[in-house]
Amino acid sequence: MTVDDSKVTSAARATGAADGARDINVTGLGKRYGAAHALHDVNFTLRDGEFLTLLGPSGSGKTTTLGIIAGFVDPDYGDVQVGARSIIGMPPRRRNLGIVFQSYALFPHLSVAANVEFGLRMRKVPAAERERRGKRMLERVGLADFAQRTPAQLSGGQQQRVALARALVINPTALLLDEPLGALDRRLRQQVEIELKGIQRETGVSVLHVTHDQEEAMIMSDRMAVMNAGRIEQIDTPTNVYKYPSTRFVANFLGEANLLDVNVRENDGARAIVNYADGSSGAVHVSSAHGTGGSGSQGTVCVRPERMHFASDDEVAENAVCGTFVSCLYLGASLRCIVQALGQELIVTCSDHAAFTSPEPGALVRLAWDAADGQLLANES
Repeated sequence: MTVDDSKVTSAARATGAADGARDINVTGLGKRYGAAHALHDVNFTLRDGEFLTLLGPSGSGKTTTLGIIAGFVDPDYGDVQVGARSIIGMPPRRRNLGIVFQSYALFPHLSVAANVEFGLRMRKVPAAERERRGKRMLERVGLADFAQRTPAQLSGGQQQRVALARALVINPTALLLDEPLGALDRRLRQQVEIELKGIQRETGVSVLHVTHDQEEAMIMSDRMAVMNAGRIEQIDTPTNVYKYPSTRFVANFLGEANLLDVNVRENDGARAIVNYADGSSGAVHVSSAHGTGGSGSQGTVCVRPERMHFASDDEVAENAVCGTFVSCLYLGASLRCIVQALGQELIVTCSDHAAFTSPEPGALVRLAWDAADGQLLANES
């Protein structure tokens, strides 16, 4: 009797969803390379069926974390568990994790079909079953007509899909993606991002994705963990990380940010009253209850460029500062304006061209924003 592997996978996921048996729990993970501390007490859970991205610059620890989960790197301390079972010390081949590398790592002398079936062959799956599952997976990624070609006869995007099919065909507990789109040009990368997210939703597989590309992380992730110097600085949905960054690093790394030095007058953990460098005061949202300053302390407020606007002199605003208009750049979908204020250059993004008349350079202007659009960031040691 032939069993539909997609139904087996769905049943296993439905069973595991109730008790977390397919969750991957990373607890207190640490790694040193000589005197360099690559990871410091990294903690997170990859939930069953979730697309979680580790986002950060080179050297932030994201690839080391992936390598430890995959079994290629041994941690100095901490644990990785699938459900309640530790997989530390278990060889990679026994962890049942699908892996897609930036280079794809396809076998050049094998056909597309043989590449996809390779993991099944290593698991001693009978030939007829290998062929059936391999064919079905190639159909799922839209490459059924390319089964007998070699990798050299495929485009970069097609090779990426072959690598994805090879990783998925073994019905992995989770899929680990190590910068899988880095070799693609921008247009193709955007196309494959949509395809990859669609395949992940269709299969229900958990995905841990490593990248330094902010746009890629925003588009595909259910949650993302922003890493810096071996630590996770913030983990949340893409929307919340962008709208409510918890630290200066997160605010700067994910998109553009105006960072304003302030004196905190009042802070109840949800809303703060602050004084700006020009003596004006305003109300802002508190991004993190942990580490933000109390009354009389120094702090930093983040305001995204698109949340600031040019205000008239009589407009009542929760936050408003005066400055000098410097310049305006046309970017197609938006205008990027520079204003000198609070002793620094502030960026203001305007998307409505028709409603905006650019002031002359040197003109006095007034910038305003709502309390919800200014985020008091956590203090950083």
